[in-house]
Amino acid sequence: MTRPSINYSFRSLKVGFISSIYLLPLNKSPVALYQLSNGAYSYIKPTQNSKLFILTRMEDLLKSISTRSQLSLYLGLLYTQYYINPSLFIIRKLPRNQFMSLVELYPNKGIQYIRAPGSKAKILKMDTRVSTAVIKLPSGVRKVFSIYSLASLGQVLLAEKKLYKNNKAGHGNNLGYKPRVRGVAMNPVDHPHGGRAKAIKYQRTP
Repeated sequence: MTRPSINYSFRSLKVGFISSIYLLPLNKSPVALYQLSNGAYSYIKPTQNSKLFILTRMEDLLKSISTRSQLSLYLGLLYTQYYINPSLFIIRKLPRNQFMSLVELYPNKGIQYIRAPGSKAKILKMDTRVSTAVIKLPSGVRKVFSIYSLASLGQVLLAEKKLYKNNKAGHGNNLGYKPRVRGVAMNPVDHPHGGRAKAIKYQRTP
């Protein structure tokens, strides 16, 4: 199985659901397979609020459309009849005093912050006049984000990863990741970079 490519720029108005959650073996990072109503699918980062086989969509985007179409009216009725768990929010619409994760710096930039398993952040201050919000990152640094950027509610899944300790030398070997010897550490007969450790040479392939 190839490594799934996580979509950190996921923006879709379609209703969908999380069909399965994978665990990448090397870095112990969870990945969710998100399937949309139009048949498309994407890999996203799950949070503690992510639930399997529960209808979900981006929060408050359809409500901002002034002229509602038949599709939006149908989805509005669907929201009242069935439980739709919102997966992604705009920072401005996030509930107060709750943990958040998977944040992008400004719209369409892509999620770059708070992506590690178990990481979480909190909004300290929000100013709608200049459209900015001050968020406290897991490192303790306070950073300014746009209030129209995407974010997820709750901390990233698998907070128990910090309890895992890899004390075995052959752990990566068992997963198929074998060690590679650097060319400068070899002899001249084995690699073009070998021998004469202090010499300046152009990089070459073996």
